[in-house]
Amino acid sequence: MIRSLPLSPVLLLSVPLIVDAPARAADAADAEALPALTVEAQRRTQAAVEVPVSLRALTGEEVEARGIRDLGDAFEATPNTDLRSQRGGMDAATVSIRGVSSTAFGVDPAVAIYMDDVFIGSDGGFQVPLYDVEQVEILRGPQGTLYGRNALGGAVNLRSHRPDPEAGAGGYLRLGFGEDVTRQAETALNLPLGTDAALRLSARGDLAHGRVDNRAGTGDPADMDDLAGRAQLLLRPGEATEVLFAVDHLRDRSNPAAYGDYERVWDEGVNQAIPFNGKLDTSGASLRLSHDLDWASVESVTAWRSTDARGDGGDFTASPLRVNGYDRDHDQMTQEIRLVSASGGPLDWTGGVFLLRARDDRYEYTGLSTALPADVLFPGQPAIPFPYREGTTSRIESTSLAGFGDVTWHATDRLDLIAGLRAGWDRREIDYDHRSNVPGMTLGAPGQTRSTRIDGTDLSPRVGASWALTSETRLYATISRGYKAGGFNVSFAQGADLSYDPESAWNYEIGVKGDVLDGRLGFAASAFWMDWRDQQVYSFDGYALSIANAPRSRSIGAEFELTARPLPGLDLFAGLGLLDARFTDYPNVTVGTDGDGNRQPLASRTSLSLGAEYREPVTETADAVARIDWNWRSAFYYDAANTMREPAYGLVNLRSGIDGGDWGLFVRVANLFDTAHRALAAQQAAGIHAIPGQPRTVGIEGVLRF
Repeated sequence: MIRSLPLSPVLLLSVPLIVDAPARAADAADAEALPALTVEAQRRTQAAVEVPVSLRALTGEEVEARGIRDLGDAFEATPNTDLRSQRGGMDAATVSIRGVSSTAFGVDPAVAIYMDDVFIGSDGGFQVPLYDVEQVEILRGPQGTLYGRNALGGAVNLRSHRPDPEAGAGGYLRLGFGEDVTRQAETALNLPLGTDAALRLSARGDLAHGRVDNRAGTGDPADMDDLAGRAQLLLRPGEATEVLFAVDHLRDRSNPAAYGDYERVWDEGVNQAIPFNGKLDTSGASLRLSHDLDWASVESVTAWRSTDARGDGGDFTASPLRVNGYDRDHDQMTQEIRLVSASGGPLDWTGGVFLLRARDDRYEYTGLSTALPADVLFPGQPAIPFPYREGTTSRIESTSLAGFGDVTWHATDRLDLIAGLRAGWDRREIDYDHRSNVPGMTLGAPGQTRSTRIDGTDLSPRVGASWALTSETRLYATISRGYKAGGFNVSFAQGADLSYDPESAWNYEIGVKGDVLDGRLGFAASAFWMDWRDQQVYSFDGYALSIANAPRSRSIGAEFELTARPLPGLDLFAGLGLLDARFTDYPNVTVGTDGDGNRQPLASRTSLSLGAEYREPVTETADAVARIDWNWRSAFYYDAANTMREPAYGLVNLRSGIDGGDWGLFVRVANLFDTAHRALAAQQAAGIHAIPGQPRTVGIEGVLRF
């Protein structure tokens, strides 16, 4: 079973503050304006209300207040988005925006994730730990004309705090303690090195015992053991030139694969005779050069990233018969050069080139821990000796080259016209070998050795217009195309043809944004229709694994967001997503079935995020703070076949305490009402299994700023 603490007197710290808010605020007109929100979604600093894109921006302050620990938490608080780990959180994850996702691990992502201008090409690196973060920007809809790697479903722009020579020496230390001997620590330090250079160091670590009981008595899964760090060096060798060098590393030795019975895992925990253990290491280094030419700025980002993931264990059942594992090494080099116009003229434009070179070495295996006589697993099964191991070794080398540009013409004081284009070329090569340690015998897939290559080109445009209805409100309409290159089935391929085709989508969108009532109310609304062709879809029936193209899919929906400061000290947020994303022509969802009309994986029809924070001064330098957040999503499916359904659920999180400016002390409660839900479900060879979501968790957090 899943362990959680009973409710403590935490609520007593929060309820009086929230209830007292109306009594304290006699006059709403006394409320100050909300902080101005600026974003870099279009590769330049702009007010969010001016950007003709449906986006969700979370500032570093909101990330801290919500207790967001990784990118998955940020998606949980963003309507019409989701992020779920594929294999328990170690080496692969699926990102979904507006129902557009990559349902298989190892394929090109449908959503482009950038960390400090560096593209993350491996799905093993998607669960980005968010520490010392300045802002998270989640852009919905295709973004290929602005980002070097085409973003079919959207893009994520993550920005960490940069070194600052002018800020002086300082930083912060945050410590957290909770149940199951949970310990969390985060720190950052800014060190000026003269007037034109600075160093920033930041780190985070998590440690906790497993919260899910394993009835087999072979160790409890769902523990945390990770450590991440980043170092950045900023140099300004000239008045118009800036150099930023950064390195980062994540070491994750957690055991998150708490797979148990799909229907009863929340109540019964797991029963794993052989626990599945994994490790993940991701590293990166980047060099960012920028130079101001007065009329434009030129920016170059050179980066290397590596993801090393390994895992071994059983099949998540009480039987020690079957073992499984993987070994994956992903390395990439990227080079992006952009030219961004100076602001103030009739044209705002961005142009650039992007190059990606990547190599992915994989080994996926399954095996048996004992010999088996004939016909035990299925009729016609031959006698199997011990030890039996069957697996795929594959090496995939990828090259992607693209040129992209985007122009906004300020045709009048109220009308902007938008045009953009991305031209790309992709090449992918694979060396594939599937075999077992018994000559002539393979059970999961045909034994074969192949080497093959595919090439592809693409043109993806964007056109649109933006109209100022008033000085505070803008209306926009855009048409854009997204594209994702083809690829290969990289393990346990069922046929001699390993390849699948590219996919593409046209997105038609209208929206309105505003900032009214003297800055105390901000709003955004958008509606879209996406026509999706040749979607790359993963299917697995327990033995047969394949990635193939669904001829046609579509996604229709809307997003609404509202921020408000109706009373002094009270901030409100509301976000609503409406979505109908489904397959319209999918004849091969699994052998012998038809997926026409099936809903897209991880695509709830309705998603809702509500938040409220109230501050009450208690001394001249300290405020009492209470915050409550509720993230709710309607039912969705984990798979394209729509066999694994997650019912609707909502999670309430609470934070309450004292903020003294240079220090803070808070109590946090995650999943306040101990709502049962699954964090992940997957079809395994031994059946459908699920990982339980986090139960109610109570902790204390202290912050020291210096």
